[in-house]
Amino acid sequence: MQARIVVLASPIAAQVLKYNPWQLQVKAADEKWDLLRMLTQVRKERFDLAVSLSQRGGFFTRFCATPVWSDFTLTAIKADRSVVEMCQDVLRIIGIDSDERETEFWYRSQEEHSIELFLRSSAFSGEQPLVAVHVGGHFFIRKRWALTNFIETIRFLTDSLGLQVVLIGGQEDVEESLIIKSLFPRIISSVGILKLAETAALLKQCSLFIGNDSGPLHLAAALHIPTIGLFGPTDPRQFYPYRAPLHRFIYKGLSCSPCYRFGGGIWQYVPRCSKAYCMEAITINELTSVVRELLLLPFFTGEQRGASYAGRT
Repeated sequence: MQARIVVLASPIAAQVLKYNPWQLQVKAADEKWDLLRMLTQVRKERFDLAVSLSQRGGFFTRFCATPVWSDFTLTAIKADRSVVEMCQDVLRIIGIDSDERETEFWYRSQEEHSIELFLRSSAFSGEQPLVAVHVGGHFFIRKRWALTNFIETIRFLTDSLGLQVVLIGGQEDVEESLIIKSLFPRIISSVGILKLAETAALLKQCSLFIGNDSGPLHLAAALHIPTIGLFGPTDPRQFYPYRAPLHRFIYKGLSCSPCYRFGGGIWQYVPRCSKAYCMEAITINELTSVVRELLLLPFFTGEQRGASYAGRT
């Protein structure tokens, strides 16, 4: 028996599911009020089941006129559990049992071809390992490590280790990328240029990702690219459900950390400190030490590179 599955998602989340292999019907909700406007249509279609895996959509499921529904209001949100596990709790309530920990992302051969042309036009020879760096963090500015720290890290990657760096990010990261590009003319910048699927194809060419707790970090991990995540206001126990040795994070765990928790409510967005002390506590030496450790893994010597997830449809 086949099921028709319709996903209501934000524009960004809709891009994540755009090339999924399961023929999901994805409808983008441009803003939260779009969900209310869609509710009448949803009720008319008489779906059998409604599930919400977002906090914002939690109010929506019980009004869909479905015999069965589930969302985070029916589960216990715990600080020491990953969001992936808590989403699985929502599914277990309705009898869908899964212990899967892997995340995925899909793109097409067209995106691979576009990135081949992009790298060729950027004079990337392929002789050096490519390291992706994301200096931004769009939705929560206090999650950002200082730009000066990223600059010194890039200097270490290029001058000390001889690696090729590519900057990734969206339009909101263009200003910082221009500053970095002015200091390191030979690095590659894709900031503000690529679509999400193209960014995924570019990340698949990388040997390492370094960045704050933001979307590109989780995108790289979904593609099985080794990652180093920088955490401060957010708790890696909730937001970094990936496993060693390919994935590492740096988190200082100050007495006031984390100040943002999944399910913590709207008031946690109001700053309680004058600056992000938790991010300032992360040192350049700590990050470069983790980079050196990862470079010693078999993945970087080519022994395991061919075994990684292909990531495209």
